[in-house]
Amino acid sequence: MPSGDAQRVWFPELIGTLKSSWSESMTWGELADLCSRLTEEREELRRSRGIRPPLIRCPKCGAESRSDISGLSIRSALFALRKAGVFTEADLKHHDLDWKKYQASHHLDPYGKKIPASRGADRSGSAKLRCIEVGCPGVPARSEAHK
Repeated sequence: MPSGDAQRVWFPELIGTLKSSWSESMTWGELADLCSRLTEEREELRRSRGIRPPLIRCPKCGAESRSDISGLSIRSALFALRKAGVFTEADLKHHDLDWKKYQASHHLDPYGKKIPASRGADRSGSAKLRCIEVGCPGVPARSEAHK
């Protein structure tokens, strides 16, 4: 496995698909669907290449476990389009602001999915890194034994 692949989010194949699929007329829903497909493609690439998620260490107890790899967010796709040269910096700022407004007005998570009412004010959509070691102060009460 090449150095850095465990942390890699955008493989060259994914950027190629993103660039060829992108259109200025694309809706936010269509971009969300594309990000979902790219997430599945990334999972398959990681599986076929034997790339495991990076190790993380609990700051409280020191236990090591594999991190959870999140999906490709809409905002991540916008930044990837900028890095790939599809967007200028001004384009990125414009689309990013449009996305943030659309996301807030439609109560969407970073992946373009509707936020359940039960999630309330936590609209970050970001994964909460928690240790799974039993007895660690960072573990929720219903945690299982460290695997």
